[in-house]
Amino acid sequence: MLEEFLTVIESFIRNIGGRSGKKIRQLYYKGRLGRCGRNVIIEPGVFFQNPKFIFLGDNIWIDRYTILVAGPFSALNRKFIKKENSNYMGEGGQLMISDGTHVAPFALLQAHGGLSIGKNVTIAAGAKVYSTSHHYKNLNDSSDHKRYSFSTMAPAEDQFIISSPVVIGENCAVGLNSVVLPGTTLRDGSWLGVLAHLDTSSSDEAAIYTSEPAHKNK
Repeated sequence: MLEEFLTVIESFIRNIGGRSGKKIRQLYYKGRLGRCGRNVIIEPGVFFQNPKFIFLGDNIWIDRYTILVAGPFSALNRKFIKKENSNYMGEGGQLMISDGTHVAPFALLQAHGGLSIGKNVTIAAGAKVYSTSHHYKNLNDSSDHKRYSFSTMAPAEDQFIISSPVVIGENCAVGLNSVVLPGTTLRDGSWLGVLAHLDTSSSDEAAIYTSEPAHKNK
């Protein structure tokens, strides 16, 4: 009942504008998040799922209409695989954002498998970071040739889930509408460009990753 009551309160304070709205949200989430540091700006429209698993450092800007999803992964009778990420220092389900970071409008951070973001990072507008997702095949059994469903609403026996922590190092950039997939480590100083996706278990330090730019048809 308490949890339901708190979600009702959040639905009222979520869209209050101006300085008063920011202050109300900051004061409220000081007691609701796992940690909420100094000078945390929470803009209108921000949605936190399982806020007690979300840990925010100092001087953080959570911009308009971002979605932050945390809490431990539960297979719920579905086939799944959990892969380790040796660079991840937290626990499953935790979303940890370090000092000086900006999560831009309409970004989505999903931390069911664990997600840590270092200092002085921007997750650009529309970017998505997933630590848990569906997979089209059974990664535990190479003799299983079934094509699995991408839908969470499909029967449990038709789903296969992959879960692995994501680590984004210090001074990194995750570009506009880009995607970071389970098990990825983006090392310190690395940039992921616009409309790119990354699913490498260990990137190079201070690397630049880009997708192909649009070109004129002949």
